[in-house]
Amino acid sequence: MSSPPKAYLNYLIPVGVLILLLFPYMWQWEEVFIPVSDNMDSNLAWWKSLKDQGLIFSTWDTPVKGMILESPRFTYPSAFNVEGLLYYFFPILSAYIVNKGLIILLAYFSFRYWLSSQSGILTSPFLLNLIPLLWATLAFYPHRGVSIAMLPLVVLVVDRLYSGKFSWKYILILVFYAFYSKLVLAGFYFLLGFLAWGIWIGLKERRFPKFGFMGLIILGMAWGLQEIHLIKGLFFNEAFQSHREDFTYDFGIWSDLMPWDFFWSGNQSGAHFAPIYLLLASVFFFLGKGNPLKMKAVWNLFMVLGISVFLSILSHGGLLTFAGKIIPSLASLNFLRFEFWIPYFLFAFFIQSWALLNFRWAKILIPILLLINIFVYQYEWRYLLNQDLKLINQKVPSFKEYFATESYSEIKNLLGENWKERRIAHLNIPPAVSTYHGFHSLDGYMQNYERSHKLKIYQAIASELKKDESLKKHFLNWGNKCYFQHAQYPDDYFMYSWRNEAPVRDLDFDFSYLKNQLKADYLLSALPVDSDHLILKRIFEHPKSAWRIHLYEISAGE
Repeated sequence: MSSPPKAYLNYLIPVGVLILLLFPYMWQWEEVFIPVSDNMDSNLAWWKSLKDQGLIFSTWDTPVKGMILESPRFTYPSAFNVEGLLYYFFPILSAYIVNKGLIILLAYFSFRYWLSSQSGILTSPFLLNLIPLLWATLAFYPHRGVSIAMLPLVVLVVDRLYSGKFSWKYILILVFYAFYSKLVLAGFYFLLGFLAWGIWIGLKERRFPKFGFMGLIILGMAWGLQEIHLIKGLFFNEAFQSHREDFTYDFGIWSDLMPWDFFWSGNQSGAHFAPIYLLLASVFFFLGKGNPLKMKAVWNLFMVLGISVFLSILSHGGLLTFAGKIIPSLASLNFLRFEFWIPYFLFAFFIQSWALLNFRWAKILIPILLLINIFVYQYEWRYLLNQDLKLINQKVPSFKEYFATESYSEIKNLLGENWKERRIAHLNIPPAVSTYHGFHSLDGYMQNYERSHKLKIYQAIASELKKDESLKKHFLNWGNKCYFQHAQYPDDYFMYSWRNEAPVRDLDFDFSYLKNQLKADYLLSALPVDSDHLILKRIFEHPKSAWRIHLYEISAGE
């Protein structure tokens, strides 16, 4: 007997939503709008450098040329995971798209499996197929892999192991998760959370949850294998001193954060979602009748609020880097990343509170929430629609415009056949744009690099940074952006050609040091620069370039 049409619709809708999420890529291809921060300004350029030099699977200490001249392979993202395989087998943009599609699929099935395991919540196949779409359509950062996207399934697996239910299927899920997530960016903070959970169970129930701890050991070992190059290079390599040893989080975006900053609308570089989820969950919770499910919802709300208040206290108290005072290599641990737990707890609270009302208004709310997730919070759709609707007073570059292939082809022609040997510095243009095309950049956005190189760049720009104390701290005490910063447009690397800004003046760089010690040949600037030490060679403009590139030859002067 054939299934009714509605049954087919239950399965077709998730497929349609996946296609809709990827439609901007299929429709626009290189004209698609991809997030700039932590994507085009870094990760994509890193993988392009590794791929072009055939070094994705090289040894841990192999020098990789590109950003900050060169840096050992372990300072780049690990290749021993799903993301690394994608960039090895596919072109850069194709790998990015496949990665995004996989994250959406795994987020969907992860939440669906979690949802089906929650007793007393769902009986309708219609809702079981549609509600997970609310989780899957959140704007997860692609370079995090499934760190947050698969968390509902991982929580369920760890819960069952702690309950004494062992299955090799659970172990395989944990291993797969470890090889498609990031230990440093998220996994470490999840592992500590799971460990605290296990200790709580042991104390409360007066038993040793052996399967749970075994699962955590396997998860930790898998993460360790994935990051074996980083661990070896950072902790067992006396010749390397990381710039991260200078890290502090007592200034800028990490300081004086309020509790609601962590849960109101997404979180720091993890996942972004609409505030409406918390508002709706609160309404559902207060309207719902008391039952055992309500107590579960209370627990998840407590976790959302508890984590947020705890992190706010750390932020206000200057306690975020106390680990670095014990072990210098741990100075860069950012405990604010415990906020990556919040999306899971928030959505658990949302679903459990809604279940108290038997998912009333689901046929109205689910489409509305999906529309918000897809067309407002998904970067690709938001700016695709904004091209015609002009709802946001902001223009952003497409993938093609950002990397400006035509302009860089002209720059290479001008510099001649030895262009790869030229050392390039940048002013208000992200070095990622140049390194994407194979240039040798003195500067760069790197998650790990030699501290000595940062200090060399600092010597060239120290007088300029004295004009802005916050910018000086940004460079010395964070320093992932080892950029030629200046006080007139501090940390502004969105200086696109459609912006009309005044020329850079009074640039107080040590050009003699820049030329003679750092051996800088040229400076690429997004704006005209008024300086006797710079000789303008040519301005490069192209309709498909986001940049008006001023090529200056650097002169040490007198």
